[in-house]
Formats: sequence, structure tokens, C-alpha cells
Amino acid sequence: MPAWLLCTMALALLLSAAAWRAERTQQRRGRTTRWLWLAAIAASAIVPLAWLPGVLAAMPAEQAQLKLGWFMLSSGMLLLLALRSVWLLSHQRRWQKTSLLGTPVYLSGGIGPCVAGLLRPRIVMPVWLRLISSQQQALLLAHAQCRLAARDPQLLAVAYALIILMPWNVSLWWQLHRLRFAIEVDCDARMLAQSHALRDYAIVLRQHGQYYSGLTGASPIVLNDPRALRRRRRLMARFTRNRAANLL
Repeated sequence: MPAWLLCTMALALLLSAAAWRAERTQQRRGRTTRWLWLAAIAASAIVPLAWLPGVLAAMPAEQAQLKLGWFMLSSGMLLLLALRSVWLLSHQRRWQKTSLLGTPVYLSGGIGPCVAGLLRPRIVMPVWLRLISSQQQALLLAHAQCRLAARDPQLLAVAYALIILMPWNVSLWWQLHRLRFAIEVDCDARMLAQSHALRDYAIVLRQHGQYYSGLTGASPIVLNDPRALRRRRRLMARFTRNRAANLL
């Protein structure tokens, strides 16, 4: 069992390095990278399972605690995700359904701007949105619509489901971090492809992304890392409208 664990972590590390290198190439070519990282997560989590039954059958009795620890980690992560879903459902009852610039949205007291939900994702906007300019409201709304079109909540749900299989594998969590960044870059490309001004969009990212609540399980408008935001702005500065459209 320990040898299998080490081999599994080594495989995930190698796939992480390969995906990171491929990401640079894909970005230079103006192509999306979200599927690259999702494939890395899937391969890291699923491929080792082919040898797991034989490993478990040959595992000595004194190593049974490894199986117990694995089960507890996976169960704990599943329970945490379930609690987050329950928390979200409890807040949905207090959301007010309204229309923003002709688009149906839900107003929340402290959640958003984000896209929340899995089977029926919906746009959630905070009540303070009414206090900002209509131009910024339109940008935040367009950003959320890009997320709906790209099915970001479902994509992240698949990634989390794969990580539940092996939550002890640190490389999987790093791959998830890179996937989230790739999703953000793809969304930036969609925004620029729709002719939104880079300067205005960057201002909205800087000013209003901080209000995102991670408890919803949806991807934030800005990753909680100033360096990630600066890198996204550098990538956006390279985009022309046509090149941004090629990322979709």
C-alpha cells in the first residue's frame, strides 16, 4: 500500500508538470486550457485505481489504518461539500428574484457576484450592486452570463468529485488551483471577445471581486491571490478581439 501511494503521488506530480508546461504552449497559441487541467485531474485520480484492488488484496493487516484514514478523509470532504450545499440552500430562500438590465437574477444580502447552483445554476448578485454604476452592473452581469454559458459550476463539481477519490494527494489540489485559474482566463477571453473594454473590466475585477463568498461553491470572479489577478491582466493585455474569441 505505501508503495502504491507513493507511485500515485508521483504520477500526479508528473502529470502536473506536463500540464503546466502544456498550458504555457496553449496560452501562447491562444487556446483554452481548462480541459487540459481537468484531464490531468481525471488521469491522476482514475488511472491508479486500476491497480487498487490488487493492492488492497495483498495489503497486510497491520496497514489497515491506511484504508481507514483514506475513508475518513474522503468522507470528511464529502460531508464538507454537503454542508456547503445545505448552507447555500438555506440562503436561497431569502434571495429575492428580480431583473437586472433585463436579465433574471437573484439578489442576496451577502453572496455574490457569482453563479451558484449545480443542476440549475443561477446568477446571484449582492444588494449593494444597486449602488454602483450601470456600466459596472452590466460588466458583472456579463461576467456571470459567461460562466453560465461555459458551465463553470458543473465543471468544478466534476473536479471536486474526482478529488474526493484521493483527497490526500496534494498534487490534485494544485491541479484544481490551476483549473480554477484556467477558468478565470477563459472567462476573461469571453468578456474581451464581446468587445468589453479591458480597462473597464480590469477595474471591475479589482474593485468588486473581493466580495465573492467562497461558501457558494462557485468559482470567484477573482482568485484570492493578487499575483493571479496581475497575471490575468497581463494575459488579457495580449488579447486582441479575434485572439480572445479563439480561446472559447
